[in-house]
Amino acid sequence: MEKKRIMEEELATAEWAESLKAVPDELWFRPFREGAWGPADVISHFITWDKFLIQNRISYLLRGDEPPKLKVDVDALNKHASDFARSGISKEDLIDEFVLVRNALVTFIDKIPEERFLQPYPGNPEITLLDYFSGMVAHDRKHQKEIDAHVRPLPL
Repeated sequence: MEKKRIMEEELATAEWAESLKAVPDELWFRPFREGAWGPADVISHFITWDKFLIQNRISYLLRGDEPPKLKVDVDALNKHASDFARSGISKEDLIDEFVLVRNALVTFIDKIPEERFLQPYPGNPEITLLDYFSGMVAHDRKHQKEIDAHVRPLPL
């Protein structure tokens, strides 16, 4: 996957999210299965991690600095995302915020020089930026399939 394709995929996820405004409210918060998230939690999860990437990764890359070595509490960030989704924010406002933040993320990705994508990811020479962002796209797709299976009726 190349930089242009990554950006297209990231924007496609935002477009897909717009379609979730039609999801009935009773499915919006309903977990996919026992102990799992529902669609609202996933959209908020996308927002939380997109903001994290912009603030703690991409902004440093654009300055030519190595991102700080942060001890990231993934569970705490995901809990924060779920709490935000269930804080009373409307489905429409949550989706609109995701689209806004995702568009900002794509704008930042676009500013990263193409050749930088083939270089090792700072602090992890085992992967390139291309690998890193390709993994993000795969992660998004996994969640999209989960949501689609949850909210879309099965074909006859």
